[in-house]
Amino acid sequence: MVAAVAAAAGVPAFAAPPALDSIAPDFALKAVDGHNVRLSEYRGEPVVVHFWAGWCGPCRESVAALDALGLRSGTPVLGVNLDGADRSAAVADSLHLKMPTLVDAQQSVARSYDVAKLPLTLLLDAEGRVRASWSGVAADFAELTPQLERLRQD
Repeated sequence: MVAAVAAAAGVPAFAAPPALDSIAPDFALKAVDGHNVRLSEYRGEPVVVHFWAGWCGPCRESVAALDALGLRSGTPVLGVNLDGADRSAAVADSLHLKMPTLVDAQQSVARSYDVAKLPLTLLLDAEGRVRASWSGVAADFAELTPQLERLRQD
């Protein structure tokens, strides 16, 4: 069912996200506030990248929780939204998100990350290596929080 939903959204159905310990592909996307954001700008600090869509209930819950985590911890969280620009902005506004909501309406970044299931959450270290990932489910905050704290101390 998830594969069918992902395929309908233009997301590849049988791919896999970047492997643990691999370098996350760099990307540049426009945020709903009009700023261009490049992932490599965050090198030197841990960052969370979260792929989501407004039509995905678990995505909406995850993105709100990750936004709160980012505010509490000071960790950058980048929300890569797969809806169009207007829908991305409307959903981000309705959820009162403070994190950058990046628009990937053509799913070009989602394809480069082989997003097979939504939501997809990646925890990257200061060098941009994938240290943890959750695909098709909300991020496990009991696992994410201590890993993030360790990365912030390194």
